[in-house]
Amino acid sequence: MRNCQFCNIELLDDARFCHHCGAKVKVQQSTPSEEPLQYKAKYPLDFRKIKGLSSTIKQYFIQALDQRIKETQNPKRKKDYMNRLMQSEFQQVFDLRTRQLAEEAYTIHITQKPTIPQEVDLLLSKSFDGLLDYFMVKYCSDLNEVNIPDEALKYEGQKKADFDLQKMVVDFLDLKNEEVKIYTDFIKMPLRKLQNASRNFLFPAKDEKVLLVADQTVFGTCREGFALTEDAIYWKAHFKDAQKIFYHQIDSIKKEKDWLLINDIFFNVNPSVNGKMVFLLNRLKAMD
Repeated sequence: MRNCQFCNIELLDDARFCHHCGAKVKVQQSTPSEEPLQYKAKYPLDFRKIKGLSSTIKQYFIQALDQRIKETQNPKRKKDYMNRLMQSEFQQVFDLRTRQLAEEAYTIHITQKPTIPQEVDLLLSKSFDGLLDYFMVKYCSDLNEVNIPDEALKYEGQKKADFDLQKMVVDFLDLKNEEVKIYTDFIKMPLRKLQNASRNFLFPAKDEKVLLVADQTVFGTCREGFALTEDAIYWKAHFKDAQKIFYHQIDSIKKEKDWLLINDIFFNVNPSVNGKMVFLLNRLKAMD
């Protein structure tokens, strides 16, 4: 039932004018109710089967390892990595950590908060990234096509405020052994190169700290290349538009032949740096 907005008398059904005062009836447009999209868990767990949580988490880790191999290494060696996982001393670390994760996930579950799936996904994603780095650095150096130095492991579980972020970036990429011209001291960086980078692909916010700039041009003009800041990655490839992605907005990193697709956008330095960049961006996203 409706009432007239002027005289407040009850209106007849489907009335266009008030039968008492003659005022035009304001028709309210009805809009279909929009239900919020339900979060779809990346790592769904059945908490009714507590004893099976650890086994399920192990299966999810193996899936994450498979994805990491595809992103950074030779997918044809997947069987070798799986055998190394099961036969190396890492198996003891793996067993212990998955039991701990099962307990931590169950602790989240008993809070009965509506954000349980998101919190469990975050817990497992961050933990898997650290475990994958440790496994591939410590136990798979002979299998890897792309290696990151041992120094990169010391940042596991730390927050950005706990260490020098610029040093972490340098440690992960290990660019001293790559044929890529990089700059981390922007006072010593030639002013023309810095200006070219700023005009062509490096557009940080006012207070956004720049960590590293890499010049990928043949003649050293720095009109193309990539840069890492405390918040985002910036880059420009040859004949392509400049790009920027915040670390927390990275949804996918895919290896395509010799290059990467970051959120389905082309990125390329060389196969070695590309592989190390996957490790680094995953870590930066987890810290964000």
